[in-house]
Amino acid sequence: MGRLFLKLYSILVFVVVLYFIGIANLGTILNETLERYYGVLGKGTFVLLENRLKEIPTAQWPALIAEVNRGDGYDIGLLPMDSLTLPPAKIKRLSDGEMVVAERYGASHSYQRIAGSEWVLEFPFEQSEYQSNQRLSNSTFNLIEMQLQAQPAEVWPEALASLQGQFNFPIHLLQQDQLDLPAPLQKDLLNGKIAWQDIDGSTDYLFRRIADGPYVLKLGPFGPPLTLRYLEPILMGSLALLVALAVLFWVYPLWRDLKRLSASAELFGQGDFSVRAPLPKRSVLHHLAKSFNSMASRIQRLISSHKELTNAVSHELRTPIARLRFGMEMLQSSSNETDRSRYIQSMNADIDELDQLVAELLTYARFDRDRPALEFQRQKVAPWLNEVVRQVMTGNDGVLIDDDIDLKGAAYAYFEPKLMARALVNLLQNGQRYAQSRVQVTFATGQQGYRIMVDDDGAGIPEQERASVFEAFKRLDASRDRGTGGYGLGLAIVQRISQWHGGDVTVEDSPLGGARLTIFWPENAPSNSA
Repeated sequence: MGRLFLKLYSILVFVVVLYFIGIANLGTILNETLERYYGVLGKGTFVLLENRLKEIPTAQWPALIAEVNRGDGYDIGLLPMDSLTLPPAKIKRLSDGEMVVAERYGASHSYQRIAGSEWVLEFPFEQSEYQSNQRLSNSTFNLIEMQLQAQPAEVWPEALASLQGQFNFPIHLLQQDQLDLPAPLQKDLLNGKIAWQDIDGSTDYLFRRIADGPYVLKLGPFGPPLTLRYLEPILMGSLALLVALAVLFWVYPLWRDLKRLSASAELFGQGDFSVRAPLPKRSVLHHLAKSFNSMASRIQRLISSHKELTNAVSHELRTPIARLRFGMEMLQSSSNETDRSRYIQSMNADIDELDQLVAELLTYARFDRDRPALEFQRQKVAPWLNEVVRQVMTGNDGVLIDDDIDLKGAAYAYFEPKLMARALVNLLQNGQRYAQSRVQVTFATGQQGYRIMVDDDGAGIPEQERASVFEAFKRLDASRDRGTGGYGLGLAIVQRISQWHGGDVTVEDSPLGGARLTIFWPENAPSNSA
């Protein structure tokens, strides 16, 4: 199971990795789409602003940008080209006059170079994380500043220490010259703005001057919660665990059923022919187990039949061989020609009996197997029945077979004519063997299919023995002598032919006083496949 699990799990992990690689590449496609979209949206604004900037000296550009930014909208930025920290490919595109889109502080911004200059216009399309932090912390800075300004500057450190207990992040009071901030953040501080410093994407600090003095309030660091810090590894691990559980959920029933099937096959190979693979229908290996069980049943039936055949053959051969041995001894010890002639005649009869037994055994062996490919035909019933009856009556005038056949409106039937003729011959010969004077054949059709009924006026078959008369080598007590003949194979062959036609053969009392044996099979005969 381990190798199967690892193989399937490796395949799924490979697919998931490919999926995430595709998602990563999808970002590039989305970025290019955004650039085209934002380029269309900002084209008019950029053209108007560029035309106004070209009309005035470069020194007046910041004032014009400030005038444009009046109101509550996102501020358009005017940045030197060399201040941008974009990938080289995007810098090249900017130099070529193209618009590019990049993220700054978690917000999408588009950048466009002013033709003929080293300045770039920055157009924000959403609030950045920088702006969000400024707005969120503004009231906090104001309240702390109000608390400090209500006291002399000398006690500000002690006052700030007393306030520290109310916050779950550090608060520091620093001199402005103690700070080591990038130039853009220093500029924000001088302009009275809140400066946000992000270190390695995991640690944040916020700074703001107190009024116009030399002191600066520093809030932070604001470390993310432990769960958020390890969110990506947790999500990846959870995904891997869920995939593993899904694979295990699918593999375990398969492994369990394979183990059951393997154990059944091993027991069967060791000689336990009754073992079967008990797999439920919902199992993916149900059809395989069904085929195994079918094969096991056929092999068990074949081996059982061979054992039964061997036992029966040894029993049937013992009697004529013993008689032959006795006849040879009597022949050697007798000097009377009449007795010798009688012994020789008896021995010839025993040899004929052995020949007949061998022929019956070969016939039974041919029929004692799985159904072969049969050639079913739509047969005209009356001529076929008359021909079979004629063959049986030839050479046997002792018992009359009633050829006044009752077809009951069945002019045609669908069956295998040669095999069904063999079954009918066996029934007629069986009827002749036990009838006193008369055997009658009837062919009928109905909702259940076709029926061939053979009646005789003999002694009949006791009800308690009817279930066993179709077993191979099974004979009634009254027939176990050389005068009656038979080896108990005829009715077994009849039953097998009936089953090959999808039907069966039954025994019941006959209106003539003896036994009625009935072959019945459905109108929709089985297919021709084996």
